[in-house]
Amino acid sequence: MQVRCSTGGASNLRKIRAHRIKAEEVEKALSNDPIPIYEQDVEGEVRYVYYGETDSGRLLAVVLVERGEQIRVVTAYDLDAGQKKDYLARRLRGE
Repeated sequence: MQVRCSTGGASNLRKIRAHRIKAEEVEKALSNDPIPIYEQDVEGEVRYVYYGETDSGRLLAVVLVERGEQIRVVTAYDLDAGQKKDYLARRLRGE
């Protein structure tokens, strides 16, 4: 299944670009069997945090909201050392 992300406008795209991440990388990370980490309620809107990997091996955290059939990416950033360790441990466990 191919994932297409709606960035929700220019401000969200700026947030992603500020982390030097391309929208295509976010789409790939979400298409490559991402790991759901947690969900959070922000002003009544449920946001989901996933860890994913691009085809080139870049490890990303992606924060998103689901709106019907659309996925809106709030932000995305590279995993830090602790998050990478958590991601790899979860993969070894088969998540």
